[in-house]
Amino acid sequence: MKSIPWVAVLFMASIFLGSAQTLTTTETKVVLAVNGDSEKITHLVLFNTFQKMKRQEVYTKYADAKFYIGLLEGSYTLKEKNVMPGKGAIITMYTNKEFFPRDSFDFQEHFVPGDRLELGKTMAKVISNKKGELIFKTQ
Repeated sequence: MKSIPWVAVLFMASIFLGSAQTLTTTETKVVLAVNGDSEKITHLVLFNTFQKMKRQEVYTKYADAKFYIGLLEGSYTLKEKNVMPGKGAIITMYTNKEFFPRDSFDFQEHFVPGDRLELGKTMAKVISNKKGELIFKTQ
């Protein structure tokens, strides 16, 4: 009976256990979940993943959130369905493009260039705030 080399065992274990893979993009469409009470961005999700979710599943998973379409440029990792932007990534949030429009509030009016905020679990800095467009850069 032949023995399997340890390298092969480790390789197969990494395939089955999975790991966060770092991806880089020139532009990826995302959805930003903003908590309606705290007005904090709690999650970033790939647009295609979000689009496949049923509305009830979305409202259950992201209770009290509003959803804005955006773009991500740079590196990111995926953890379950959440996007974790890498350092130096640029996220553009289109504040006039809600995914499931609800009662509106002006999320954009609270920020000026230089402000720091959390994008999920990543810190970011506001680099631009134009009508309908809020741009962040991760730290």
